[in-house]
Amino acid sequence: MRTFQVLTAAAAIAALAGGTSIAQQATSDTGTDANGPITILKNMQPEPDGVQVRINGAQVDDLRSAGYDDITTTVHRGSNTLTVTWSGPITKLDFKVAFAPTRNNFKNVAVVQANASNDASLRKAGARAVTFTIPG
Repeated sequence: MRTFQVLTAAAAIAALAGGTSIAQQATSDTGTDANGPITILKNMQPEPDGVQVRINGAQVDDLRSAGYDDITTTVHRGSNTLTVTWSGPITKLDFKVAFAPTRNNFKNVAVVQANASNDASLRKAGARAVTFTIPG
């Protein structure tokens, strides 16, 4: 237990000292690195069974919980498409795509927000597509 406390304290100190952000990635053969550019999908709420999210036709990882997913290698410069499909009634959609050309400089490039209380299309199976642009 003491080791865990020491590791937790060390992580907190590193974060305060400007440690790396969770939304950054290591250098890859596509030329992206921790300093940018990077694109993330923000899933702002847990999604029920039957909801699928695709970027340019490629399915995004499991979105059963709220969180972030690095989609840098899935998107490309120019026009991209985020498609959300659901197999039955759902209460809410809340996704954002954020792009950072440089470290910690994120800007939303796509937002999908809908609530079944004022959007009847969510009360039955359906889909929603949003086109967004990655600068470059």
